[in-house]
Amino acid sequence: MEKVTGFWQRFVQFITFINLPIRKKFFLFEFGTFFWFVFIGTITVSSLSFIHYRYSQLTQSTLPYMKVVLCLSPELTSVENALSSAKEFDTTLFYLKGVLARAKNTLSETLVNNQKSTMSGNVFELFIRLLSKEDTQSVEALQMIFKEISAMEESVLTAQKRKNSLSAEEIERTKEVLNTHIQKTQELTQALSTRINGLYQDYSQQVNNAIRLSINSVAWVIFVAIILLMLFTRWLREAFSRPIESMIQQIHSLGTGEVDLSKKLKIKSKDEIGTLSREFNKLVDTVYGVTVFKKVIEEDSSLEVVYTRLGEVFEKEAGIDEYRIFDVNAAKQTMNMVYPLSEEIACNEEILHNCTLCRAQKTGHKVSSFEYEGVCKEFLREDGKKHVCIPLIVSGHAGAVVQFVFKASSAEEVNEKIFKAESYIKHSLSVIETKRLMNTLRESSLVDGLTGLYNRRFLQDHSNQIIASTLRRKKQISLLMCDMDYFKQVNDKYGHDIGDSVLKETSHILKKCVRESDIVIRFGGEEFLILLIDTDVGYGVNVAEKIRQSVEEFSFKSTDGILKKTISMGISDFPHDTDGFWQAIKFADVALYKAKESGRNRCVQFTTELWDQKANF
Repeated sequence: MEKVTGFWQRFVQFITFINLPIRKKFFLFEFGTFFWFVFIGTITVSSLSFIHYRYSQLTQSTLPYMKVVLCLSPELTSVENALSSAKEFDTTLFYLKGVLARAKNTLSETLVNNQKSTMSGNVFELFIRLLSKEDTQSVEALQMIFKEISAMEESVLTAQKRKNSLSAEEIERTKEVLNTHIQKTQELTQALSTRINGLYQDYSQQVNNAIRLSINSVAWVIFVAIILLMLFTRWLREAFSRPIESMIQQIHSLGTGEVDLSKKLKIKSKDEIGTLSREFNKLVDTVYGVTVFKKVIEEDSSLEVVYTRLGEVFEKEAGIDEYRIFDVNAAKQTMNMVYPLSEEIACNEEILHNCTLCRAQKTGHKVSSFEYEGVCKEFLREDGKKHVCIPLIVSGHAGAVVQFVFKASSAEEVNEKIFKAESYIKHSLSVIETKRLMNTLRESSLVDGLTGLYNRRFLQDHSNQIIASTLRRKKQISLLMCDMDYFKQVNDKYGHDIGDSVLKETSHILKKCVRESDIVIRFGGEEFLILLIDTDVGYGVNVAEKIRQSVEEFSFKSTDGILKKTISMGISDFPHDTDGFWQAIKFADVALYKAKESGRNRCVQFTTELWDQKANF
């Protein structure tokens, strides 16, 4: 059943020229219009020519014959009467000679005119005459009448020549001969009259039928032509107007943001309109996808998730398999590949440490090896691969770079994929800029403005993550609570500027003495908290002693010269000393107070006895 339906559908498409290009459609429309005009004109001219031919038969053949009959009948009667009269035979012969001459002239003119009419007329008339049968019987009848009259005329002329020597018997014999010819001529004339009357009626009927047939034929041809013209014009109008109206509605929907993908343009043909509808549907899908994509990433929690979603649409929507997304740290002049994390970098790794080596990041322009081979010297060319790098301009500089790598592909195919990918990139720029600004604000709220260390709010926001990861790895954290000895004296004696300088230098010492994975926090005033991640019992005391010695040996600068300072520290271990993280911080604080009480410039490990003695501190 489906095969039959498909066959008829293809058949209808074939006879209606649905899949033909627009230019050919209009060519066929012009050709069809021209054909129907020519066809109607041909039918009309043919009909009028046929009518004209039949009418000519009436006026040039039938009517002249009728005129001959009407002329001959009284003449023959007068001849017959003259022969039967008692007038002198000489007078009768003279009279007969004139009558017969007139009759003979009438017949000659009719025969000559009939021959001329058969050779005249337009192409259609001549063609119709060739197809029609010639009326030879009437012509033969006229010729026989002409012979009889000629015979009578010859007899009259002969009698006139011998009029003086004719005997009464010869005169009677001449009259008998003439009467015989007159009777025969009258019979021929009567037969011709009967025939001509029949032909006249037949021709008249044929003319009426031809007129009726011509009117009906022309009317039907015009009616069919009008119906076909209306159908074809309506089909052309529907083929153009409906898709264009639907496009206008969809464009309006795009402008108002009310995109309904269930109302896609129906593709009914394979011509330019069908191609336009197909491409427009793709455009609507892209615009709708980009709009939904932007709404989704606006609600994402972090910039990393936005980069991940960008990578996903590059694969699913743009059809790009190999790509890399780099996040740029303008302050440190570094780049970091954030997605996909498992991919190897396709460029010189030096760009990660010096982002100015990346041509796209440096220029802020799209860099394509399709336009110029080897445009970027940092790209590792192998196996004929080419690349397109697009910088993501946020806040006036390249905040990220997207790199697309293609194998052997046509420039047209690559341009189409890049265009779709750029659509998503452009709509994500504002979101990326917002996320980066939020990260900056969040980092600034979590970082101490003086020392550049994390502040207490950082610990409050991220303590749960630190605790969970530590417990998951079944490790422990050594907490070092540090406090500068007699720091208030520095502010009182040298001023707060020197005090701030001492705190900055101290923060540098603390960061140098710990690992990259450890966390140094300015806990408040001259107090610092250090989280030593993934340590063993006793490791914290060693690090604390290292810090204490470094601070003691460091020469701080003041207005009076060199300034020496010391630091006291308390150490506790989580979860070795307690299962509560904030309780472990309290234990480290108790150990710090013990160090202060014991004379300062020392490190004290927390023990349970110290907690029992906390009331004495």
